[in-house]
Amino acid sequence: MLSDLTPTQLELANYMSCLSEAAYCASWMDGLEFALWRLVLNGPFKYGQFPLSSEHREDLIELSKACGGWIYFHDQAEETFISMDEWLRLFQNEDRSLL
Repeated sequence: MLSDLTPTQLELANYMSCLSEAAYCASWMDGLEFALWRLVLNGPFKYGQFPLSSEHREDLIELSKACGGWIYFHDQAEETFISMDEWLRLFQNEDRSLL
């Protein structure tokens, strides 16, 4: 939940949400956290109606490092912070068809 996030975590969550809005006019498109991680790993691509750039990638990396993790959408808690170790475990277990 956004109210549970620290200021640096909230900055990352808000940035991710802005990218979702630009691509799909949705505050948090289903699978957003995985799509944006794809950007971090593989570089620029078109996401919905929006071209994700190297600059977006660099911003996500910087924001993620600043808070020490990633944001994902939990069905009950909504935007939720998890440590990078937890995120990498979750990412490894995720269905690769989302990527």
